[in-house]
Amino acid sequence: MTPTPDEPLNCETWPPLPGQAIAYRSASGLQTGVLQDVRWGLVWRDFILEDGRVIAEARVEGCPQPQSLRLPGEVAPGEREVCEERLATMAAAGLDPREKEQPFRAELNQYLAYTYLRFTQREPEAEGRAEDFPARIKEAKKVVTGRLSELLKAHGDARERESAAYSLGRLRDLEMALEMVGAVE
Repeated sequence: MTPTPDEPLNCETWPPLPGQAIAYRSASGLQTGVLQDVRWGLVWRDFILEDGRVIAEARVEGCPQPQSLRLPGEVAPGEREVCEERLATMAAAGLDPREKEQPFRAELNQYLAYTYLRFTQREPEAEGRAEDFPARIKEAKKVVTGRLSELLKAHGDARERESAAYSLGRLRDLEMALEMVGAVE
């Protein structure tokens, strides 16, 4: 039986198919939407709903655990460049990355996670995709918090302070998303 948009998907095969209803966790509780497309980002899959919302795979009910994540070495340079171009286009269009479940925020979160993993990858062939990610986010938060503290004490460039604070917020968003699926203790 194929679920209708009115009944949430309880899929045994993953990922669900376009046109199926999916249930996902949000700040306001469990919600549903009709799936339009599933797209691999730089690190995880994003589920694009018919109304334009973008939901990270980890927030979708029925997501297999551990979640499939990509290592930075699995991302082609051209794919990264296309992502950077999309981000630049969205920023130039004046889109607000603070709007939850919107394409700009989803793309930015993917890019931040990818960039962090790319520059902190200790062993490219190492295991530890999903289980190591929460620890790396916490490590990055410590570094960004330290830099933000330095900037506040020095009364330096306001744009750099704002950028550091924004990055800290995005890292916290990633951490919260992982907590929602039980990936963080």
